[in-house]
Amino acid sequence: MAQRLYRFGTLPHTPACDRDLGPDDHPLAVLGLTPGSAVRRTLEADYVAHTLPGWYSFTRLPAGGPAGASCKLYISPMPLVLGDAFPVVVECCRRARVRSFKVGRGIHGLLRPDKMIAYFDDVARLRDVAAALTHALSDWPVHGVPFTTDLGGDGLVSWAVDPQGGATGESWRAWLTARLAAAVAATAETPDDQRVERVLGAVRRLGIDPDTWQPHDH
Repeated sequence: MAQRLYRFGTLPHTPACDRDLGPDDHPLAVLGLTPGSAVRRTLEADYVAHTLPGWYSFTRLPAGGPAGASCKLYISPMPLVLGDAFPVVVECCRRARVRSFKVGRGIHGLLRPDKMIAYFDDVARLRDVAAALTHALSDWPVHGVPFTTDLGGDGLVSWAVDPQGGATGESWRAWLTARLAAAVAATAETPDDQRVERVLGAVRRLGIDPDTWQPHDH
């Protein structure tokens, strides 16, 4: 159940997706990341690239020391506009000197709602970049990331903070959906007219507003 909740909002992989985005890792061309492209040259000037399972990750040069606790900005346009949106995101991150960001790898990475994530050390800078992206990508079709806190009013940009003291590498959405699934399972014998409120109550006891998915201490 936790995995189903985590994947909620992922678009189906259809033949039309292969036609429009390219199969397997061919979406490199859609993102403008092919060798010699303008986007790739921009990235290579300021960032070092890493290939991770499911992701292409970019870390600003020179690589500094270990980063502090991260807050993360989700950028979620619909996949079909990524060819235009990704260069805008790259330029915005470059100008703001964002320390690292990543984009989904391959067709499945681009169909997930959390297809682009940028990392920050403080919420103020995150909000500044979110405002710039909201302006730059206004009126574009939005995908939207479930279980994150909306910043622009339409789901294009949202944010979260990865859990402190959790499992190594555990993300906010993985942490939250695991606890949501546990709450749903724990209320299996609860009457239907009470079950939703009990699950939402469990979320509130975690210190999270279930209307906005924002932790109360942020």
